[in-house]
Amino acid sequence: MIAVACVLAVMLLIIYSLYEQTSRIVIRNNSQYTEELVRKFKLGMSQKVDEVGQIMLNLGFDPFLQQYLTQVNPGLLYEMSKELDRKIISLKAGRQGIEDIVLIGARGTKYSLNGGIEYVRGLESEIVDSDGVYVSGLQKFSYSGTLQNVMVFAQNVYSDGTDGSADKRIGYIAVIANVETMFFASDTPQSELGAGFYLIDRNGRTFPGTHASDIARNVDALARMSGEQPAVKDSIGGIKGSVQLHPLPAIRSSLLSFIPEEALLAELNKVRTQSVFIVLFALILMALPFAMIINNIVHPIQVLVKFINSMKSGGAIRETKNDLTLEGNLEMKVVAEKLNGMLNELNSLARKLVETTTHLLEAEIEKEKAASAYLRSQINPHFLYNTLESIKGVALELGADRVVEMTKALGKLFHYSIKGPGWVTLDRELAAVQSYVFLQSIRFEDRFEVSYELDEEALKAPVMKMILQPLVENAIFHGLEPKTTPGRLLISARVMDDVLVLAVVDDGVGVEAEKLAGIRRQLAERTPPLGRGGQEPDAPPEGLERGGREPAAPIEGLGVLNVHNRLRLAYGEDGGLVFDSEAGRGTRIVLHIPLHAAQTGGDIDVQSASRR
Repeated sequence: MIAVACVLAVMLLIIYSLYEQTSRIVIRNNSQYTEELVRKFKLGMSQKVDEVGQIMLNLGFDPFLQQYLTQVNPGLLYEMSKELDRKIISLKAGRQGIEDIVLIGARGTKYSLNGGIEYVRGLESEIVDSDGVYVSGLQKFSYSGTLQNVMVFAQNVYSDGTDGSADKRIGYIAVIANVETMFFASDTPQSELGAGFYLIDRNGRTFPGTHASDIARNVDALARMSGEQPAVKDSIGGIKGSVQLHPLPAIRSSLLSFIPEEALLAELNKVRTQSVFIVLFALILMALPFAMIINNIVHPIQVLVKFINSMKSGGAIRETKNDLTLEGNLEMKVVAEKLNGMLNELNSLARKLVETTTHLLEAEIEKEKAASAYLRSQINPHFLYNTLESIKGVALELGADRVVEMTKALGKLFHYSIKGPGWVTLDRELAAVQSYVFLQSIRFEDRFEVSYELDEEALKAPVMKMILQPLVENAIFHGLEPKTTPGRLLISARVMDDVLVLAVVDDGVGVEAEKLAGIRRQLAERTPPLGRGGQEPDAPPEGLERGGREPAAPIEGLGVLNVHNRLRLAYGEDGGLVFDSEAGRGTRIVLHIPLHAAQTGGDIDVQSASRR
């Protein structure tokens, strides 16, 4: 199936790549198609501009109009305006897009067919300074209550010399043209195959005004190109296509042409569809040899792998009672026959081994459970005794106010030590340690300061219950209590190479070198039997079980040795603690707890954390 998927993916990728490259080439080289549409558009626009120019030319050389522009008699102007109306209406008749024709004389004479005088006056300074035909940018002109997009064409009028003042400017003619009606009429190629044209004046204003942001982006991109501007692939209004910019010097504007990709790539899309069908047809033809491979090789191998995985997951004895059957090539049948013979022999040997070791394991487990229970029973009374002594001392000195707080903290500790699973997460163990530290800080009147350096990963690690508190107790009673000045206690936890490292460090009185050597010797010699499966053994050390002698001397209190033995019982040589100290400088106790095996007897969170 992976092979089929890879073949299909490669073939489709080739088709897609070819299509993309071809489409880019088509879009870049669509000049003939675009030029034909642009040529039609420019031709229509040129005709309209020529019509406007012809109107201004006819009026400019009309003696009657020149006489009107130089006339100052109001009565004669009124009579002449009637004749002028007939002339201008005659010129405007049949020409779409001309909204108004305005005449303004140098002596203050003015005329407008549809009230555009004041609108044109706003452009007068530019018109007067222009040479030849003046063309404004896109403007807004209100006509009959409707706001329209227009362009103003204007030309200065000079005297024909009949009054003796030849070549003297006597005014100007302005034609207000509706851009939409004149240049974007329904007979333009605007509607051909979804083509779009956008007029952009010299000020950057656009008509039509839709998709203004897309138009501005394309104009900026095309304007940065040097030389002949090719078509680029972009989108307008969410539709991809070919975009090209064409200059319109006659009206001092540009034309942005947009040809949708759908129109350009119509034939290419057909080729792409046919290519996909060819690929699918080829895959259908390949189905028969693939089916033979799957039936004769792949399927038997899958059955074999499933059988082996079942054995790895613990079902070896159960599965090997049934022979493995593999259908397919002759080689697969030979593999099944040889494997069945080997598994039958393994099954016989495994049954004998299980029967032989069962009784030994049961006896060992019972012994280890008793050892662990014995060690824990020594810690709890010892801790409870010291705490009660603290409560009694505070009650005598300060009265009963703090007794309530200490009793609450003691209750939490006592409940934690005797209730719940044997394995907990480190954050729960630290909560109990903090309760204990609170009790001792009251007793010692804040003579020591406690700080914590804990990694987030370490807080979720599984540990045996009451594994950290005895070490903190040892640091306070044997390290900080004899110290005459305020002390510091540091508790840290981090995970390194799948091993939880816990450290309890104090700056107390420390241990003399000779005594430190004895402590390390006892830690090295007192190694109980190794627990199995990550379960904490509960049997006492062999010497105690048989009436052997107690250790010669406690290691800075009974708790440190018990913690060390509990770690060794649970983890063997991988577990245990390291005891370092220097007289007058303090003591450092470090625990190493492997995290690679799940622990039994804990809650769900602890077991899942251990598996991780």
